[in-house]
Amino acid sequence: MKAPSVAVALVASLLFVVLVATGCKSSSSATPDDFCYAARSANLKCKEPSGCDATLGNSCTTLPKALSPSSLSAAKDCLDSGVCGVASCISRSAKNAAPTAAHQKLAEDFCTYCAPSVKDCTTTFFKRGSKSAGLAVLAYSEEVAAAVDDGCTGQDGCQAKFQSCAAAVIAEKIGADVDEDVASCIAEAFASDTPETPLGPDGKPQAVTCTPANCKGCCRDDKCETGDSLSGCGVGAKACEQCTGAQECLSGKCKEPCGPNTCNGCCDGGTCVPGTATATCGEKGAACERCTGGFACSNHNCIDNSCLATCTTGCCTTTGCKPGNTAATCGTGGEGCVDCGAGRTCSAASCVLDRTSLWDFYVSFAVVPSLDKNGKAWDLLNGAPDPYVIVFTSEGTTSHSGATTSKTDATVPFWAETPLTGIKASELLSNTSIEIWDYDELNNDDFMGGCKIPLTSASFDASILGDYTCPATASGVSVEIFYRLRPHK
Repeated sequence: MKAPSVAVALVASLLFVVLVATGCKSSSSATPDDFCYAARSANLKCKEPSGCDATLGNSCTTLPKALSPSSLSAAKDCLDSGVCGVASCISRSAKNAAPTAAHQKLAEDFCTYCAPSVKDCTTTFFKRGSKSAGLAVLAYSEEVAAAVDDGCTGQDGCQAKFQSCAAAVIAEKIGADVDEDVASCIAEAFASDTPETPLGPDGKPQAVTCTPANCKGCCRDDKCETGDSLSGCGVGAKACEQCTGAQECLSGKCKEPCGPNTCNGCCDGGTCVPGTATATCGEKGAACERCTGGFACSNHNCIDNSCLATCTTGCCTTTGCKPGNTAATCGTGGEGCVDCGAGRTCSAASCVLDRTSLWDFYVSFAVVPSLDKNGKAWDLLNGAPDPYVIVFTSEGTTSHSGATTSKTDATVPFWAETPLTGIKASELLSNTSIEIWDYDELNNDDFMGGCKIPLTSASFDASILGDYTCPATASGVSVEIFYRLRPHK
């Protein structure tokens, strides 16, 4: 089953919203997956990525063979801060590279065999701001440093020949470990004279790199913003988020304001509270009510204290005692009556799910891995997947299915779509299963992963965004789906 693709520009925007919403963080040691996500996101965001930007982004999983962990991490931090250009960030990462154990051994061997008379040789071998021999090797991987050590130390005259020897070994080693185009782009990046002041997407010079050390707000185009506006929301030097729709920028995150979709209690101004206190009484995201006079808060409702004393078999409302046996006024023992809400009925003075009620299955977003079960990219040229979701339900001989659209080049695809509508609660409880597929315009679609979602009566609380992780199987990878069950209107 195939679903139509959507525009790349829309996916790029949604990808960055979800990227911040899920809290992706820089780390002191970026993994290939971390860097790949940042690189591919940057290539989607930037208006005109260069040929090397695309090459390095598409082949990002091979870069640890060439780059040191600190270089990879610095390049990821650069991309996360909003600088456009994978190649540019790799170029700048050399300034933050740190020696590994293999680099330290290279320094010791050089100083022992090539420069035994040089004072403080090992401590100055990687000294910045100088023409130290080690700087040419520092940004490269341990394997590259070891190859330079084997090929360029221990021979007569190795001090004078070290720089030219190291350059030749680096070119040979990287050329053997990664694709020719990737090797060429890496060499070009480290050889370029990247200015200290980088350029943003608009081509204008930007100030000092935006990092957690100098920015408490968010970063856009490598510039620090306050992080408290709808157009630039964020904290901790993460990429600025654009709040959309009814969202507000609250504590550095784009969130819907307090209301039915975000609060089971009541809204005290913009804050969700339990809704059980006399001063803040209420539920389902409504504005809190203050119970005054002879009224008290019971089951999220202000009720007359005298009703509590006299209504022993039913429940209380502001207008007095009720039998407590309807969906709108359910309860007993003189407590506040409960409005069971859509899709529920009152049974034995308690709200229960009406198994005949109709519901819609809403898909919010998913998280899928960048590689398939064989460790290969989903699309040609190391391309990211184009996921879509199929939802199945069944009960006895009755069954339904529906699909979302596909999202281009996304490992965190965001849909906000409703592929199934008007399904009985009993059918959803009997069997609700999802499958996530990678759409391919030219070949058969690839199965990514899926499973049965174990729904319960609690899953039908429409204010809850459910999530479930499908485990990996012989035919698919582990995928995570975020969904919501909504009363059908």
